[in-house]
Amino acid sequence: KVKKDIGDVTILVNNAGVITAADFLSTQDHQIERMFEVNILGHMWTTRAFLPIMMNNNYGHIVTVASAAGHFVIPFMVTYCSSKFAAVGFHKALTEELSALGKDGIKTTCLCPVFINTGFVKNPSTSRLSKILEVEEVVEALMEGIVTNQKMVFVPSNQSVGLLLERVFPERALNLLKKMTDVKFDAIIGQRSTQ
Repeated sequence: KVKKDIGDVTILVNNAGVITAADFLSTQDHQIERMFEVNILGHMWTTRAFLPIMMNNNYGHIVTVASAAGHFVIPFMVTYCSSKFAAVGFHKALTEELSALGKDGIKTTCLCPVFINTGFVKNPSTSRLSKILEVEEVVEALMEGIVTNQKMVFVPSNQSVGLLLERVFPERALNLLKKMTDVKFDAIIGQRSTQ
């Protein structure tokens, strides 16, 4: 329908996402399936729909909206983190494949924000070293990332330092850092799935 009504798509923003905040055993089977269907399979299907024209023209931009949870784990979001790790992996693998195919006119950007004030997570609160983002500041960072062809956009940008620290700091130091940047939210805990 999009191809018919609008024509060739030159910028694809894979932005659909769902979340269930619950411990792993309390997460229902249908919730696990839905998170993977939307958070990663949806990205793959829409990319497959619009990539052929981009490949023919060697022109376009594919945006994968992932999450900082695609790099860092959060308790009570095992399935969500797993689906976002998959989204980051999809972005990286697709980027490499386009390069190997010589399709340098097709750009890719992966957006990895921390918690955004969207209402998906109930009652989020942060420590003094972190904050809940507003949609506008994330959109602004993404637009800058697209215009400047950034491969990975972290919001806030200091999240990229966390990846480096995770590789070089000892575990005790990382545990202390996690406590200082901890985000809390309402989650379903201890209600075992009967599925």
